[in-house]
Amino acid sequence: MKVYLAMDIKGGRVVAGKAGRRDEYEEVHRSSRIASTSVPAKLVEEIGPRNVYIADLDRIEGKGDNSKEIEEVCRAVEEAIVDGGFRELGEVENAGYIPVFGTETFDLRKLEDGEYIVSIDIRERLLDRSGMFESVEDVVEYLNSFRIRAILVLPIHQVGTMSFDFGVVERVLGLTSHDVLTGGGMRSIEDLERAKEMGLSGAIISTALHLGNIDVEVVRRGRI
Repeated sequence: MKVYLAMDIKGGRVVAGKAGRRDEYEEVHRSSRIASTSVPAKLVEEIGPRNVYIADLDRIEGKGDNSKEIEEVCRAVEEAIVDGGFRELGEVENAGYIPVFGTETFDLRKLEDGEYIVSIDIRERLLDRSGMFESVEDVVEYLNSFRIRAILVLPIHQVGTMSFDFGVVERVLGLTSHDVLTGGGMRSIEDLERAKEMGLSGAIISTALHLGNIDVEVVRRGRI
């Protein structure tokens, strides 16, 4: 199972998530035990992750753009998956990363087959820009009719909480043959091992790493 370092970028800096309350996010180095900087490229140089998951929070909220910082990070890692708040498939042509289309910002009625990830975004409830789905299960069944790279199950309200609910992931795994990734609230190496045993293809971590609960070598290897 691949392991990705999560990098939420806001105002050109990597910020630490707090249960999806984005207005409360602070620069990650303020609470990190392993990073002395929140400058994206410098943080990657300092930590040395093999794989990263990047969320451009400014683009997701329609308040700006961190493309320059993202390009610098992508050049420094082996694999990058990026949620740039994309609203059209054409936005990611010739991108130097694996694009993530999140249900918070992307209308799934525009979906086509392609080498990208669809993120099922949850903040207590399903975030669905299309307005056509009532549940996570409905989205998964819809995605089963497309050839895509993977599904990302992302409970945004658990980001930074050190508490992950595996229930929704188990339901998704039981409904799809797509690769499934997840993140948000994983607190320990035991959580990663459980995710691997469940059959997940990837896990995204940040807070547990910055607090020292998970050894930095895990993201340097990029898998478990």
